[in-house]
Amino acid sequence: MNGVTSAKPLGAAFRVRVAQERALPVGPEEGGFGMSYDLLYGRAGFLWAALFINKYLGQETIPNDLLMPVVEAVLAGGRAGASDNTASPLMYRWHGTRYWGAAHGLAGILHVLLHFPLSQEDANDVKQTLRYMMSNRFPHSGNYPSSEGNPRDKLVQWSHGATAMAITLCKASQVFVSDREFRDAAIEAGEVVWKSGLVKKVGLADGVAGNAYAFLSLYRLTGEAIYEERAKAFASFLYHNTKKLVSEGHSQGVADRDYSLFQGLAGTACLWLDLLAPENSKFPGYEL
Repeated sequence: MNGVTSAKPLGAAFRVRVAQERALPVGPEEGGFGMSYDLLYGRAGFLWAALFINKYLGQETIPNDLLMPVVEAVLAGGRAGASDNTASPLMYRWHGTRYWGAAHGLAGILHVLLHFPLSQEDANDVKQTLRYMMSNRFPHSGNYPSSEGNPRDKLVQWSHGATAMAITLCKASQVFVSDREFRDAAIEAGEVVWKSGLVKKVGLADGVAGNAYAFLSLYRLTGEAIYEERAKAFASFLYHNTKKLVSEGHSQGVADRDYSLFQGLAGTACLWLDLLAPENSKFPGYEL
C-alpha cells in the first residue's frame, strides 16, 4: 500500500520535471538535465524503469502522458544525431561515440521505444533505423558493429554485437508483425550468437549468460525447440566452467563485480532460473 500511495506525489514531481524537459534543448548526446539517451545511464533507462513499475504496480501507475514527452525527446535527439548521417533516421552519441549496442547505443534505445505507442512517422523512423543497421552488418559473419563505422568484427555480446540485436529484432517482429524482415534478421543474429557466443566471461552484459538470452527470446518468438536447446547448451557450459572463468578474472576480476547482475554470477543464476520455464523468460533489465 505504501508504494501505491506514494505514487501521487511522485506523479506531481514528474509533471514538473517533464515541463522542464520540454523547455530544454535537445541534442545528439545530451539534453535536459545533462542526461544522455542510452539505456544504462540515460533517458531510455528512465523510460524502461517506468515501464517496469507499470508492469508490476499496474498500468498507468506512471501515466503515459508523463512518459510520452520523454519518448518524444528521445526521438528528437536521435533525429538531431542523425542530421549528418542521412542514411539512418535516428542516431545517438555516448561520450562522443555512436554506439550500436544495448548498453549505450541504438539497440537498447530502440528496444525501449518499441514498447510505446508511436505515431506512424515515429514508427517508420524506428523501422528505418533497424533496417539501416541490418543493411550494415559485417558481410562475412553477419555480426553487428559495436559503433558507427567501426571495422572491428570482434564482439558478440549484449553490450555490443549480435546478441542485443537478436533480442531487439524479436521485439520489433512482435510490434511490426507484417514486416517479416525483422523476424528473419532476428533469426540470423541468433545464428551469429550460436557460432561465436561462447565467450570468456560469465555475465549478462558481455558474457555467455547474456548470449543465452538471445536464444530464449527466439524461442518465445518462434516456439522452435532448437532455441531452448541452444540456451541450455550455453547454460551447461556455464555450469561446468563458471568457477574457472571467474577465478581467471573473466568477470572483470573485481570482487564486487564477480557477483553482480550484469558482469557476474547473479546474471548466470537468473539464466538458470529462467530455464525452468523458458516460455516466461526475460533478459533481466532489458526485456519486460
